Amino acid sequence: MTRKLFGFVSSAALGLAMFTGHAHAEIKIGIAHSLSGPAASQGLPQKQAIELALPAEIGGEKVRIVVLDDATDPSVAARNAKKLIDEEKVDVILGPTATPSAIAMAQIAAAAGVPIMPGAPVSLRDARDAWLFNVPPPPSKWIIPVAADMKRRGIKTVGFLGFSDAWGDICLAALKEQAEKLGIRITAEERYARADTSVTGQVLKLLAAKPDAIFLGVSGTAGVLGNISVVERGYTGPIYNSNGIFNGDFLTLGGKPLEGIFGTIGAIAIPDSLAESEPRKAVVVDFLRKYDERYGKGKADAISGFGYDTGLIVSAAMAKALAYATPGTPEFRAAIAAEIRKLQRLPGTHSIYNYSDPTWPWGVGDDATFLVKVEKGKWVLAK
Repeated sequence: MTRKLFGFVSSAALGLAMFTGHAHAEIKIGIAHSLSGPAASQGLPQKQAIELALPAEIGGEKVRIVVLDDATDPSVAARNAKKLIDEEKVDVILGPTATPSAIAMAQIAAAAGVPIMPGAPVSLRDARDAWLFNVPPPPSKWIIPVAADMKRRGIKTVGFLGFSDAWGDICLAALKEQAEKLGIRITAEERYARADTSVTGQVLKLLAAKPDAIFLGVSGTAGVLGNISVVERGYTGPIYNSNGIFNGDFLTLGGKPLEGIFGTIGAIAIPDSLAESEPRKAVVVDFLRKYDERYGKGKADAISGFGYDTGLIVSAAMAKALAYATPGTPEFRAAIAAEIRKLQRLPGTHSIYNYSDPTWPWGVGDDATFLVKVEKGKWVLAK
């Protein structure tokens, strides 16, 4: 984000500091997630958790939610963005779920001056990022505990298996960055589509390279195929994953073959392992209680946690933005963006969010995630 546009967003809100009141107008929030299609197992829980986090009123103003489904299709996501902005006149967009859709929506939202909080970490790599607020940590942060474990184990070579889309690209780039720092050689790079039903060919090529470890750049239930295929072909080295696989169905569908694989995730996956002094623990416990009451015990997962954190962040920012502008106006949207940028050390179910720190451009620090492992069908803190 350039200083020029950051100054514009901040000034648009702060320049209205003389604003002393406004006519009552409802706050409109657009929720645009994958409620069907390959990423539905991630989109549905995020949508549910966002709704759980959003209050009925903020600062005395009624909150109205508009929900759209992108069917895990970037072209549908783009149409949804235009509908939410041009027809519904929303003040902020929460979503979408998958990286390709997030990139498509973020471009449209930024051009219209509407803040957007996608459920997948993305960047437009230019001044438009002033309107883009990621909740899932970026690759540069979530891969830190993975890289640390590789270093501890003395890993010298690693193979990559990931989706043949933007998420796969992001994960591979993160792996390459860490591999270069640690002197690790990537011996093979294989891809598959989210809708594929077999990855036998890719896995055989991967194993032929004899890597010390394998890293998977996958997400959601579509990521189960890659993991179990590697295991069932007899691979016995460490198997690492990104933070994209943490939804409720992943472990259920994968079953026993997933025992022992590693992942990287926020506090929500391991509440029992957290110290009482950890500020995220209370937030996690409160969220799990609320989600259990609404949707059934044990239904909450790490993906739903991202949705809950999104709701917490935008609610906090909107409460303050109301001091500067009226909902439904460009000034209010700019004020929301400016107030998110001021947030300091806000604990969520995953990370501690700190968008105000210029060294944390994505809102999270090096403590964003933990290395976890599957033991007896559950994620536990890796030792």
